[in-house]
Amino acid sequence: MTDLTTRYLGLELPHPVVASAGPLTRDADGVRALADGGAAAIVLHSLFEEQIRQESARDILLEERNEEFYAESLSFFPEAGRKHEPISHRYLSLLERAAAAVDVPVIASLNGSDLGGWTSFARRMQDAGAAALELNIYLVTGDVKSRAREVEDRHVEIVRAVTSEVDIPVAVKLSPTCPPSARWRCVWTRRAPTVSCSSTGGPSPTSTSSRSRCRADSD
Repeated sequence: MTDLTTRYLGLELPHPVVASAGPLTRDADGVRALADGGAAAIVLHSLFEEQIRQESARDILLEERNEEFYAESLSFFPEAGRKHEPISHRYLSLLERAAAAVDVPVIASLNGSDLGGWTSFARRMQDAGAAALELNIYLVTGDVKSRAREVEDRHVEIVRAVTSEVDIPVAVKLSPTCPPSARWRCVWTRRAPTVSCSSTGGPSPTSTSSRSRCRADSD
């Protein structure tokens, strides 16, 4: 029988069939169904930078509204104004339950295009049980005066910020508008065991931990 064993992001997989994000990865039961169906690994849907920033902004607003109250008001608790559990909490809860429910690697996904505190959320994903992290950087520069080097630097800074937070493998997915040289630099600045580059929406996806392979596939 043909040996289909392969490696993806440094993870040993019995075969190369990986379930990507979709309706079934929205809950633990769906993740379990994918694993039972034979998926060698499962990628969850993305948590977006905007969602994390929005929750942080709400927390800051809550603090500012009540910062003038006297400290003696120990029995007073400000109303959070939330009817539902925060999206980030729901994501971490799903990740934790999914990782505990299956024996295959569960890969978390983080999507952003700017620097900020949201990058530290990668550590919380790792702590929740993520076997690896998919970092989606979809950066489309609208300023015609921006230099290619500035765009490259933004990509590299995001990769550095995220990989410095985790010890698990990181896959970096780049937008079609990303300068080719930025792909090189994203690999060279890796700090996690694996950083792979691919072009979301582009014709030549890459998934490798080797610099030479990344160069060949990016060309």
